[in-house]
Amino acid sequence: MQAEVGAALWQVEAAFVAHPVRDVLESHTPRQRPVVLAEADPLSLALSLGTTIGEPDDVRALTPWLLRAVVTDGRVDLHSVLSRIAAFWDGWGTAERTAVRDFVDTLWVALLDRHPGPGSDLPVATATSFLDDASGLGDGPARLLAIWEYKDTASADHHLAELVIDAHYGARIDARVLAWSRARPQRERLERAARRDRDEAWAGDLGAALDLSSVPPST
Repeated sequence: MQAEVGAALWQVEAAFVAHPVRDVLESHTPRQRPVVLAEADPLSLALSLGTTIGEPDDVRALTPWLLRAVVTDGRVDLHSVLSRIAAFWDGWGTAERTAVRDFVDTLWVALLDRHPGPGSDLPVATATSFLDDASGLGDGPARLLAIWEYKDTASADHHLAELVIDAHYGARIDARVLAWSRARPQRERLERAARRDRDEAWAGDLGAALDLSSVPPST
């Protein structure tokens, strides 16, 4: 696991230390036995915690456990976990919410800093899929787009080109992200990247994105 991601998880654990984890969680499904945390399936908890398994307070206590599962269990998707957290985090402290957001931001930076795709320690391979997953938190994309603007790197530019291409061919993309990607600053960024990386293997993606950025995306 990348050091930055590990540090972000440690910060999450520190933020939630006042909320002890229960070893056994009751099941609210008829005839189903209580769930022993040490034997629990991470995917089942990500989908059911606080409703059919355990109580709302268990979502708070197990937030570090859920976020760790995102980067250690390939079946646990970021969107499901963030949606589960957001459904219950009214009334949580500022430090707890901030730790969750910082974890998401750390994953985002780690993704933008490499291309193609992340290693096994990151949950998604493209900026398009990450932004969709991160929407589960309900914050909107502005914070992540601001980070993207700051990341003036070849890998971040390549991710931008891929998002423009994905949008043209019908990928599900938030309208605010789509408008941002087609705005003048992003087009100029792609133009600079195309000049800089004209001899790189991904130069074709940059050129295609430039061509498509002036064409209305598929609906």
